[in-house]
Amino acid sequence: MPEFLNISEILAYGYIGIFIVIFLESGIFFPLPGDSLLFAAGLFASDGKMNAYFLFALVVIASFLGILAGYHIGSHLEKWRHRAFYKKFVKDEYLNKASEFFFRHGKSTIILSRFVPIIRTFAPIVAGAAKMEYLAFIRASILGSIIWAGLFIFGGYFLGRFVPEAKDYIIWIMALIILSSFFPGIPGLFRKIFKKSPPSP
Repeated sequence: MPEFLNISEILAYGYIGIFIVIFLESGIFFPLPGDSLLFAAGLFASDGKMNAYFLFALVVIASFLGILAGYHIGSHLEKWRHRAFYKKFVKDEYLNKASEFFFRHGKSTIILSRFVPIIRTFAPIVAGAAKMEYLAFIRASILGSIIWAGLFIFGGYFLGRFVPEAKDYIIWIMALIILSSFFPGIPGLFRKIFKKSPPSP
């Protein structure tokens, strides 16, 4: 079982650990379990192990600051491309995917990307590189952070309050969340498959 699906491991993060994970995943560093971590934290909060409202505020702030950091990295992207850290962790294919997503959805990208792993990390960088209007970026970042954090944290919280047995199926719930995160890419995958398929005789 992946470590990030282990309830005790997530509990061990505490507020500080969750803040760091969400901050890093929101615009700096990508392979981190944002959606599943927040949902699990919401489940824990339903038992009184965390304060759901404090957790929500903390995650909104962490998400917003991470997105903001990503934007400023993007605005100096050419400088960052030559840094060892950048070359090690940032792949051009991720930026290309985020760029395609950004130019397809425009300003709404910052909100929509919160629900698409990988894209949510690199969309702020692309927005910075594209010089997206700063005030529009700020507004979209705040709104996206609020919707994303609220949906997953309180989704887990209310599920735990009304269906206490849900905690016994945490592994399956987390697996479903991870699987659902790939749904936005499925239509594109099918288009590529059928586009490359040879014509019928």
